Amino acid sequence: MDKNITTLLAVETYIQEHTREIRGEKALTDTDVAGLYQISLEELHKTVGRNKKRFPADFMFLLNEEEKKKLSLTGKKVYAFTQMGIFMLGGQLKSDIARKTNMQLIELFVGMMPGKVFEILSDVQNQDK
Repeated sequence: MDKNITTLLAVETYIQEHTREIRGEKALTDTDVAGLYQISLEELHKTVGRNKKRFPADFMFLLNEEEKKKLSLTGKKVYAFTQMGIFMLGGQLKSDIARKTNMQLIELFVGMMPGKVFEILSDVQNQDK
């Protein structure tokens, strides 16, 4: 596990290297998300457990035995996190490293589509009129 994910480029590279396609979704496994935020897998699972309502099926899902086997993963419970789940988890973590990594993720993904959030908000407001 990389112990010094501190730059935007390092975060982007980590995401690219660990992204898998699972159930037609681009996702990271719980182990990879723990590595990204530099937390233990136990801490990740505890955080998710305390905040279950924040992780609907399109944010995070439990892999079945066939999926784990196909991906060569072991463990009693292995979760996959979509982009939204990764952001949500980052907002729940307390460490400085996790907070900084989450901010870099936001910069990375919002930077890929500058102005898109404002465009969507404008469209929603115009529909209300």
